[in-house]
Amino acid sequence: MILEKGLSNVLIIVTRYFGGILLGTGGLVRAYSLAAEKSLENISIIEKTKGYQAKIQIEYSDLEALKYYLKKNNVKILNIEYLEKIEVEVEITEEISEQIINNYNIANIKILNYKKIIEKFVEI
Repeated sequence: MILEKGLSNVLIIVTRYFGGILLGTGGLVRAYSLAAEKSLENISIIEKTKGYQAKIQIEYSDLEALKYYLKKNNVKILNIEYLEKIEVEVEITEEISEQIINNYNIANIKILNYKKIIEKFVEI
């Protein structure tokens, strides 16, 4: 059932509380299959891809433009620190990360520093 739905990184656990033999082998298979099927009907699918938790450092004047760019590209903002310069911590896909690395002046935003903190899977 998991493969039929094209899912990965999924675990289905069915707990059996009755220890008798009344259902028989076929009945048990049907009961477990039905329980698994019902659980798959009620799931929320979350798609993830390779990415990073990263920090982007910008000037105060670029904050709103950066927030718009990140929202448009479905990048999750984790934290914003208002220091001498603004540091925005994000969960970013590998693709968007590469765009930032290859073009430090994206969408007319001057990125002062970009640092990958940790590699992780991020929602898309």
